[in-house]
Amino acid sequence: MLTEQQKALWEQLRHTLSRDQAIWFAGYVQGIVQPEGMVATATATVTAQKKLRVFFATETGNSKMIAQQLAKQAKEHGWNASPQSVKKIKQAEELQGDEPIIFVTATHGEGEPPETALAFFEMLQQSEASLKGVKYAVLGLGDSSYPQYNQAVRDLDAYMEKLGAERIYERGELDVDFASHYPQWIAGVLSALPSTQPASVPATVETAAPSGKGYSRLEPVVGLVREIIDLNDRGSAKATYHIEIEYDESLAYAPGDVAGIILPHFAEGVDHLTPRLYSIASSPLAHAGNIHLTVALAWHQGENGEIGYGLCSRYLADLKVGDEVKFFIQRNSLFKLPEDERDIIMIGPGTGIAPFRSFVWERAERGASGRNWLFFGEQHQHCDFLYQAEWVDFVETGVLHKIDLAFSRDQEHKIYVQHRLKENASELVEWINGGAVIYVCGAKDPMSKDVEQVLLEIFATEKGGHEAAQAFLDQLHDDNRYVKDVY
Repeated sequence: MLTEQQKALWEQLRHTLSRDQAIWFAGYVQGIVQPEGMVATATATVTAQKKLRVFFATETGNSKMIAQQLAKQAKEHGWNASPQSVKKIKQAEELQGDEPIIFVTATHGEGEPPETALAFFEMLQQSEASLKGVKYAVLGLGDSSYPQYNQAVRDLDAYMEKLGAERIYERGELDVDFASHYPQWIAGVLSALPSTQPASVPATVETAAPSGKGYSRLEPVVGLVREIIDLNDRGSAKATYHIEIEYDESLAYAPGDVAGIILPHFAEGVDHLTPRLYSIASSPLAHAGNIHLTVALAWHQGENGEIGYGLCSRYLADLKVGDEVKFFIQRNSLFKLPEDERDIIMIGPGTGIAPFRSFVWERAERGASGRNWLFFGEQHQHCDFLYQAEWVDFVETGVLHKIDLAFSRDQEHKIYVQHRLKENASELVEWINGGAVIYVCGAKDPMSKDVEQVLLEIFATEKGGHEAAQAFLDQLHDDNRYVKDVY
């Protein structure tokens, strides 16, 4: 199979590898021969003999999706694995035992773990329990455009090590284009687990993320800019752009997915710039062959008074019709439309409106019977009401059943979307008790936290206290009926 030259090169490399490097290399090779998205037949077991504990900490569902894929492939290697949220772990002693543990966690905000995992991280940090003899591995999802890149997984790794646990595989730190890399890490960590002796039974191994061009920055789609519209009117302090990009590739996406924009090389010697992620604002049914983005020009004022702009938003704002743009699709596995007959409540101030434009256009095209309720906020109605004409048309045609607006600077006392939620408390509870899904998109701090606090206050009145309200909100989250895409 190998030429003599290849054999010689392999022997030369093999003798220089440490154990961990050899395990990583095995996983790397497996990731190549069984590429992401491929369905391959393997000879493995479906009758597990050993237990593998897999835990995830997720905000948008990506960590959960990877944990599910890891557990599925672990079963093919003879392990009994069922992924669970870390929020189920109340004491560090629950991690004791001889079953290996694998954690998959995201990092959000300023190096924080997902909100559902905050209590677990705090507990583990303060614990004095002994985890000596516990074998573990950790995989993190982050965004290298933020200074505290993958801080949550680094913290988790440090906590486990401090309590005496033994790391059995190198810590994984994946960037926003994780979809093209996590299969290799999974293959490597499974190779590092103690060997099992499974019965030989044909089984299939699947990965959820799609394969092929258009799903990673390594193989992006090249699109053409077809339209750029300034969404703000005269008098606005904002600069928000609607950008339409046409593509010829056979590329599929769903409402709720995001586009990773590949930045060109701006400077000599700069060969890697992290892609920036933007919620897709278009519907694959209503806008076939196109993706639409809603981009706010990010800026800051330096100490010397000079204005600095966000690298990617400046790049997108400066595009002209006919320019090429490289991008890839990243799945957003939890932030998805429900069945057509289910009601949805969408809370999206500012550019958080983008995925909800996709949602409503998609439901209009499908003739979905579920009701749609939108909460939107910005500074001024006359110049910052993004996609105003479309929302008015959707209301008039009955597609958008209810819209509540909060323009913070149009009156003496600032009004935000959370104030509109309070004003509509009774009807909100009615919709939610009837099965509606709540979606929140936009700034994590303070918007999403303020929204959650108001929801808890509303539920406390309805359910009889704070504890009952928190339990109800947690259940909505577990049932994928309270879903956030915040940043």
